[in-house]
Amino acid sequence: MGWTQKTARWLVVFAVLAATLPVSAEIYRWVDASGKMHFTQDLAKVPMRYRADSKARADAPKADSPVQHYTPSLPPASLSGRRKQPDAAEKMKTHHIRVQRAGASMRVMVRINGELDVPFIIDTGATDVVLPMSAAKQLGLAVDGPDVRMTTVQTANGLTQAAVLMLDSVVLGSARVETVSSLALPGMDEGLLGLSFFNHFTYSIDTSRGVVSLTENDLAAEGVLRGGRNESRWKLQFQSAYHQISSTESLAKSAPFGRDRVKAEARHEQAVERLRLLEDEADDARVPFRWRN
Repeated sequence: MGWTQKTARWLVVFAVLAATLPVSAEIYRWVDASGKMHFTQDLAKVPMRYRADSKARADAPKADSPVQHYTPSLPPASLSGRRKQPDAAEKMKTHHIRVQRAGASMRVMVRINGELDVPFIIDTGATDVVLPMSAAKQLGLAVDGPDVRMTTVQTANGLTQAAVLMLDSVVLGSARVETVSSLALPGMDEGLLGLSFFNHFTYSIDTSRGVVSLTENDLAAEGVLRGGRNESRWKLQFQSAYHQISSTESLAKSAPFGRDRVKAEARHEQAVERLRLLEDEADDARVPFRWRN
């Protein structure tokens, strides 16, 4: 399946590598206030406060190789217990995967749930893996109904509903990650391989050779990651759900009797149901209760 205009529209929304950039486009990197590193090939996607520094780093003379590196931020040892220092025999495995150019973006084939090979665009600007709705249906995954949590996503064509899924496995080359948070979106021909996969690795991208190198980390084994998300990401999900319940409850109580109150109460019930589905999702990923506050 080739590069399509439809996929390009989604890439704009998810802050991935812009197709209008030349093949030799720089990778712009920045570290946000929480210490988390991001990168993109679209300078416009870099927050204004970090843009000048990010551009200066990208424009700086390179050494011998145009290799770009990324290491996930590690939490303090107190958050994950005593961090063991690996000896030489315990070094994490490194995987080298060839990528195909799609404009200035990088395209790879990914095996989902050990069953279906799906084309993906590498996108570390996406929090989760984003799966085309058609692929999710081919896999027999539930993408609608009362037991599927839905979330609203802003796209280039407006707001749309995405199904929240927990994939059994995502395999890129020889690199395999299990229990991966994802979204299923309609209107996509190719998926977006986001941070719920890449957070399991320290990775580098050699743009001249077209190779992505992934070195396994132990963040999942140490309990720092659950379903590819860290503590702050899960807390944000639950805080949003609690806020929706509180706000819809207030609106229901203040709504006048009649049709308006019925609608408001229905929205509140939907918010409560979304929290239940989020709890189920967290249970599947073995998320600690302290991350759900």
